[in-house]
Amino acid sequence: MQNTVFGCRVPQLSSSSSLEARRQACHQRRHIAAKAFLKQIFQSFQASKRNPADLARAELLEAVREGTSDFQQVSDLVDTLLESKLPFKEQLLGGGPWQVVYTRGPLLWQGFTAAGNALSKRRIGRSKNKASQEYNPADRSVINRGDIFGESVRVSACGSYEPVGETKTMPVLVKAEIERGEVCAFGKSVPLPIRGAGYVSIAYLDDCLRVLQDRRGGVAVQLREDILRQMLPANE
Repeated sequence: MQNTVFGCRVPQLSSSSSLEARRQACHQRRHIAAKAFLKQIFQSFQASKRNPADLARAELLEAVREGTSDFQQVSDLVDTLLESKLPFKEQLLGGGPWQVVYTRGPLLWQGFTAAGNALSKRRIGRSKNKASQEYNPADRSVINRGDIFGESVRVSACGSYEPVGETKTMPVLVKAEIERGEVCAFGKSVPLPIRGAGYVSIAYLDDCLRVLQDRRGGVAVQLREDILRQMLPANE
């Protein structure tokens, strides 16, 4: 026969000391469970206070590091960053070349090179044909680069950029003026008659990752090359 003590079932005992010991053990278990529950609630509350963009950024960087093949997950994370509406800090555009690790839809530089899509068919961030952009906030110059047959053939387009309209909060519209270009193939450089203007929105930007979107809906995720090299194995 069993009794119930504070919600815990205990056997019928003849010894009052044994019953008291079981009662205390039951109290202790309930106390531990309550603490664990409160800890879980607190952690959930703390997580909910974080900006969704912070969580998406962390998951996206991990996806790049692991070389995920879950493109739907990546697309969802990118959508979150597109809606970040964070303050725009132009100086963060610098830091050397930023390599494209994910694209969705057509992009401006695909007009002069087929290397715009740096996403392999298997994993994010891995491709023999690399594409990158380099903004210099000091003089507002910009260089687009793209590989066609790996590093053996590389096309570049150089020019200037200028933010347009509101620049306090992202997305920030940027106008790029391409003034010249060249193709480097097997150690030789040939000038290209590339000129033109285009617009791109900077939807997300921090010190290592940025998300750009053009007027046709094309999206590119770029990482600073020096940081990307630290994240990926040397043979990638």
